[in-house]
Amino acid sequence: MQLIDPTATNPTQHHQLAPRLSELQGKRIGLLCNGKANARSLLLKTAELFRVHDQCEIDSELVFKINAGAPAEDGVIAELAARSDFMITANGD
Repeated sequence: MQLIDPTATNPTQHHQLAPRLSELQGKRIGLLCNGKANARSLLLKTAELFRVHDQCEIDSELVFKINAGAPAEDGVIAELAARSDFMITANGD
């Protein structure tokens, strides 16, 4: 039997955590939906909690990914980041 290590390093991926916001009060939320069943509902209900508890503004333009199982298409994250202070996404089924 041969054991193979499934981990791999990819030198082209240099991901970092986004800096944390010091507060959420009055921030604008970008919404990214993967398009699966119930994802939109979960996303909107979660955003509503931020609106109620932190007086956040919800971006009215919900963005949908084309393929739920793949990363967001080129430019989607940058576009959301340009018009929002933070983003939430939901995965439903």
